[in-house]
Amino acid sequence: MRSLITRRAVIASTAAALLGGALAMPQVVHAAPTPLTEASAVRALAAEFGDDRTAGVYRNETGRLVIAVTDQATAQAVRAAGGVAEVVKYSTAALASIHTTFDERVADVGPIPNTSWGVDPSSNQVVIDIFDGVSAADEKRLRELAAGYGDAARIEELPGTLQAAADIETRGGIGIYPKDGVGYCTLGFNVRNSAGQKYFVTAGHCANTADDRWWNRLNGEHYLGKRIWWDYGGIDKDYAVMEYKGPEAVGPPVVAYGAVTAFGKDYEIIDSRYPTDTDSVMRAGAHSGDLVGEVLSPSVTVTYIDGTTLKNMIKTSLCVMDGDSGGPMWNGVEALGITSGGNRIDEECRSSTNDRVSYYQPVHWVLVHHGLHAF
Repeated sequence: MRSLITRRAVIASTAAALLGGALAMPQVVHAAPTPLTEASAVRALAAEFGDDRTAGVYRNETGRLVIAVTDQATAQAVRAAGGVAEVVKYSTAALASIHTTFDERVADVGPIPNTSWGVDPSSNQVVIDIFDGVSAADEKRLRELAAGYGDAARIEELPGTLQAAADIETRGGIGIYPKDGVGYCTLGFNVRNSAGQKYFVTAGHCANTADDRWWNRLNGEHYLGKRIWWDYGGIDKDYAVMEYKGPEAVGPPVVAYGAVTAFGKDYEIIDSRYPTDTDSVMRAGAHSGDLVGEVLSPSVTVTYIDGTTLKNMIKTSLCVMDGDSGGPMWNGVEALGITSGGNRIDEECRSSTNDRVSYYQPVHWVLVHHGLHAF
């Protein structure tokens, strides 16, 4: 038996030499996965792993969409699918639970005006904003509640009070006006239903009256249409849907950027979606003009100075002023939000301002809820 084994080894060695080493195992090279760049695809991938293994989606400094995950195994799976992953401490479920606790604990004793809170995926924290006008007792209560969650919650102090952007003195400008011509707001997005009937959306607090509030363009010179639905705080929302009725009302699927300046440009809007944390966004307002900023949190709870609490609002770094209410916020060809309010809305917006924030009703929710489409 020993000689047979030796003979077989000699034959194998000779064959390998004759074939120039062809018997060696080939090296396997795996193709790199195709990078995921579409926000919808990245969010869908994150959803596959669930709220216990992920912690939201945000854009990093290079502009890439990042899925925050809670363990290395999930990070490897995300990367294998073409995504960018970052391992963080707290999951979406954990942070959402903190957000809900703030909602419930504060609701037990009544709303705290001039506050907002929500999950910030880019910092993996719940951020609690405290503006001017919050009492010492309420601030102490919020700080104690936040302290109970360690580094999962962070307090931010910001100047000014929070108001819906049409609540104080209204002034002239390009916008939409109610039937009586008192005050003005900004038209948000033109939309349609499946039958082709056209509507436009604006802020709910603009349409907060007992009548249907017929709307006009240019302070009553051109009739646009009438309100068919509105809500401000009733279901934690701030939006109104207006049906076009005026014979001159065309309602093209565009937003005018630069309408208050000499440099106007139309942007076509063909779709809507929910925002992603740190998305770059644009907004237009009838009073203050137009600005570019970013999403600071895709879902926060905000309480304005009048005590109205709104949930699931979009928080951004943009500045707004009175009269900007209802105006559009978008990214590319996609509608994102309807201007609701912000801090220091009676002060001019300047490019150097870095302590202004504003809040927006997610327009995608409105359109889905009412069977409408952004063309």
